[in-house]
Amino acid sequence: MQLIKVSANQPTFKTVNFNKSGLNFIVAKQKDAKNKDVGKTYNGVGKSLLISIIHFCLGSSTKNYTSFCDKLPGWEFSLEFAVGETHYTATRSTVNPNRIQLNGEELTLSKFNAKLEDLCFQIPDEVANLSFRSLLPFFIRPNKKSYVSFDEASRTHNQYQKMLYNAFLLGLDVFLAQKKNHLKKEQDRIKNLETNFKKDDLLRDFFSGQKDVSLTIDDLDEQIEKLAKSLKNFKVADDYYDVQLEADKTERKLFQLNNKIILLKNNIASIEKSLKIEPSEDNFDDIQKIYEEVNVHFADSVTKTLSDLELFYEKLVANRKRRLLEQKNKLELEIDEKSEDAQKLQTKFDNLMKYLGDHEALDVFVALSEKSSNLKSKRDNLKKYQVLQTEYKEKLREIEKDQIEQSEVTDDYLKGMQSEISELRNYFRNLVKRFYPKSVAGLTIESNDRDNLQRYDIDAKIESDNSDGINNVKIFCYDLTLLFKGQNHNMNVIFHDSRLFDGIDERQKAELTKVLHEKFSNTDRQYIATVNQNQLNEMYNILGEDIYKDIIEDNTVLILTDEDPSEKLLGIQVDIEDN
Repeated sequence: MQLIKVSANQPTFKTVNFNKSGLNFIVAKQKDAKNKDVGKTYNGVGKSLLISIIHFCLGSSTKNYTSFCDKLPGWEFSLEFAVGETHYTATRSTVNPNRIQLNGEELTLSKFNAKLEDLCFQIPDEVANLSFRSLLPFFIRPNKKSYVSFDEASRTHNQYQKMLYNAFLLGLDVFLAQKKNHLKKEQDRIKNLETNFKKDDLLRDFFSGQKDVSLTIDDLDEQIEKLAKSLKNFKVADDYYDVQLEADKTERKLFQLNNKIILLKNNIASIEKSLKIEPSEDNFDDIQKIYEEVNVHFADSVTKTLSDLELFYEKLVANRKRRLLEQKNKLELEIDEKSEDAQKLQTKFDNLMKYLGDHEALDVFVALSEKSSNLKSKRDNLKKYQVLQTEYKEKLREIEKDQIEQSEVTDDYLKGMQSEISELRNYFRNLVKRFYPKSVAGLTIESNDRDNLQRYDIDAKIESDNSDGINNVKIFCYDLTLLFKGQNHNMNVIFHDSRLFDGIDERQKAELTKVLHEKFSNTDRQYIATVNQNQLNEMYNILGEDIYKDIIEDNTVLILTDEDPSEKLLGIQVDIEDN
């Protein structure tokens, strides 16, 4: 891919026509360098906005352009580009940003990106996470965050994806990378399942070693078998509790009745004891003795009276005996009646109890059924755990063996790739040496055998690369390495924002332009950069007028200034907040 032209449907827009090959500079100037107005600077003239517009026309997500679309209603931007000998025009509007026209054909963002993916990158169908949008930023770094790390041109979701993008563009085997990723994820999945087992209340004791799974399963089988027999012989009575209430009521009546019979029998016993008391001849003599002891002389008349008393006493005893016999007969009759009632109640109670003994309540049956079901579930879970535990151990062993095998395969692969890796390393190193001849530098590609998702350790190093300037040189050298020595792409363009030059020593800036002139002259490759005038002034002082004109002035395709909004990229003043 090479960029040809950026335009818009608004007349104020500064159309950008690129040199199809070689160098392209978009220069931001202060109209009056002596002007001390802090409101007039290189910033805000549209340098970074131009890169955003290019990404907008190349299918970037709509969520990245919310403010852009709101602040520029009715704007439509077009990017003309070429892939090989074929020319394309991509047009996207702020009114309907979810659609892009490619050579007049309206496409959704996903279909547009799929077409560009086929045009620009050779991505295998079987490899996930690689796409046009994930790889394009290595050639057109989109924002400030793109200039933090050489290997992260855009925000990535994880370290694996970052490694995968770089491995793909460097021409490494991405199937090996994906294989380790899958093995590690499967390993983590199994370990997570084991962790979840350990959190289960049922299985916690087995993990702590306090219980034996096999013995517990045998015990559960025994309990389940007993319950199964009970349930098989279970006779459910819908009226169980009604019968139980009737039996309780009958038992109380029977108890009360038996108590009455016992009281009646006690009364008869008392009567029988009373009947055994008979009048004796000593009774009258006893009465006489009483009177004699008190020295009372009984006259004949008194004696007669005592004789009458004795007769009266005998009659009284006879009458009492008759009454007691009558009471006894009455009580015996009542006992017979109540005994007959008690027998009936006893028979009824016995029948009710037999019914209850032969049957069970429905809720008891349900409770037993639930208990049996719970025991079966517990047993099945333990059996499942027992099987899974064995399977997981086997799978983990297999994965560990596969990981070792894959590490060996990767080592052999990298040994076989030594010439290609050396070419990448030396190209990067030779570029760095142009800026820092005495610094240790290089591009290292090694197998990652650690317990993570990454297959390769890819690192670009420049001694003392912690400073911004050295880090930016590293980004510059790495991007050129991908462009000229990378694989799996049809990208012939590198686009850098002016922030790349921030912090780089003026001598390195000048050397950078020389490198660009050497590398891109007489090639089909295209280098585009936005640059501030003060940065160019530093280069001019080192390069001299002739070389500066040959490299910079002759390849300047657009000049933007802060003099007036009309001199800016959009030709109007607008504040756009999207990053």
